Amino acid sequence: MIAACLSSALSLNSCIEEVFPESSTATIDQIGKSDQAISAMVNSVVAFINAFRSYGPQFYHDFGYSGYNLIRESACEDFFCHEPKFDFFDTYGVCNDLGDADVVNTIWYYNYKFLNNVNNALSALEKADDAPENKYYKGICLSYRAMIYMDLVRMYEYKKTGVEKLDAEAASKNLYGITVPIITDETTEEEGRNNPRAPFYAVYKFILDDLASAEELLSDYQRPTKNLPCTPVVHGLMARMWLEMGSRFELYPEDLNTLNNNTDLNIASKETCFTKAAEYARKVINESGAMPLTEKEWFGGDSYTTGFNSVLTNSWVWGSIMTTEDVHSYWLNFAGSMCPEQTFGYGNRKWQGYKLIGKKLFDQIPNADWRKTTWIAPEDAGKAPGTKYHTLFTDENFKKVPAYVHLKFKPKEGNMIDANVGAPIDNLLMRVEEMYLIKAEAEAMGGNLSGGKSTLENFVRTYRDPSFTSKANSAQDFQDEVWLQRRMELWGEGFSLFDILRLKKPVIRKNTNYDPSVQYNSAAEAQILIYRIPQCEMETNSGISDTDNNPAAPQPQL
Repeated sequence: MIAACLSSALSLNSCIEEVFPESSTATIDQIGKSDQAISAMVNSVVAFINAFRSYGPQFYHDFGYSGYNLIRESACEDFFCHEPKFDFFDTYGVCNDLGDADVVNTIWYYNYKFLNNVNNALSALEKADDAPENKYYKGICLSYRAMIYMDLVRMYEYKKTGVEKLDAEAASKNLYGITVPIITDETTEEEGRNNPRAPFYAVYKFILDDLASAEELLSDYQRPTKNLPCTPVVHGLMARMWLEMGSRFELYPEDLNTLNNNTDLNIASKETCFTKAAEYARKVINESGAMPLTEKEWFGGDSYTTGFNSVLTNSWVWGSIMTTEDVHSYWLNFAGSMCPEQTFGYGNRKWQGYKLIGKKLFDQIPNADWRKTTWIAPEDAGKAPGTKYHTLFTDENFKKVPAYVHLKFKPKEGNMIDANVGAPIDNLLMRVEEMYLIKAEAEAMGGNLSGGKSTLENFVRTYRDPSFTSKANSAQDFQDEVWLQRRMELWGEGFSLFDILRLKKPVIRKNTNYDPSVQYNSAAEAQILIYRIPQCEMETNSGISDTDNNPAAPQPQL
């Protein structure tokens, strides 16, 4: 895989073949001299969000970035499939095969293949002229690279689990603080074949440097569509990164000294990180023009057809755009997995692959909060929806839907039958509501508890629950309040695992509505939530051996 990431001769997609039809490959120099070929390469970066079967034909989650978001939801306690036979994310929900199996290797492969596309495009841009669009192209690529490395670091860095045997093994192997290999557009194949896991501080600086460059390059960029990063998107990624760093240094203060001793970032304190997170979140709110969803918009308008399926939605800051050409299977796509009202996939009434909210979270949502009707309450299961629920189901079909099933994601145009129309729903990457929640948490954790409470109360009262009042008396208690709001607001959008790890929270499934086969509890930062480096990486990269790999964790006990 490393060789593929660093190949000097690029495999051509159809767009580049139109520019260089006489050969099956083109050099970086050739592409750099062709405006059309450079544009095609950057488009391939943007389009990889929707990549179908990047690993091969075996796995039902391998339909793009949104599929990997569902993996991160399935690993926690708020999201699961009603019918285990049609739970195509069960490896991550059951945790029954999280060692060196291909089903887990797909995560590594998808992300590094994504980085391959980015680095190839950046290499070509280095050979290009200084046309304004090339500057923007570079900023776009750097934004994607920062996002992917941010994801990788959070999924592969080992931290203390509290399990004595695993922690002792990790300490003996010097695993603490190391993440993933850094591959850039300047990495040679020789370097890539001996590329150790980078320390956390090196990757943090790399991500921040990419974002700082992207911010400068995109400062005057007016994007034509929301699937392209722009200044508010870069600032949103910065807000996420600084929140991640502040949370880390809150839990592990010694890591701040390690970072400052090995980089030139010179971060004064954890509060500095939280302050920056709040600052960048505020910039997104002010710059993007995005507004939080109203109740009507959340459920898809008057006809319930636009719920969480269109990049044109006012609250979306960034998302992918899907067309019919991006749908390669009726079943294997986000809508077929997630939209309960459609009939072309498996997450529906016929196959019972519905996605449910965990009872533990549902019970914490106040009745006065209209978001609660995103999921079918147990007392309403078997009844007609009436005016309480906003659904495309007929009354008779609604009566057959189990309790706790969600009504959040709608098929495109509300088309429940034709996958060519209903399946290509745009995939959400960032919306402004997340920034309000980052701002609130970061303000409080940065030393301004009253400011954080004011931000959260204003947001929730104005847009979600007019009766909401924060009851927190400390920053840590308030952080938990915000986490609850994040779980309610961002359910199904791919944040669950990242938040569980960032906040060092356990996974609690016992005595809930989860299927008995997955009713286990796991401790905070349990190794089952951190993935192993694939065998194929160790076979092609001498910088990583099994000694450098994360310990293999057993399946949790029921």
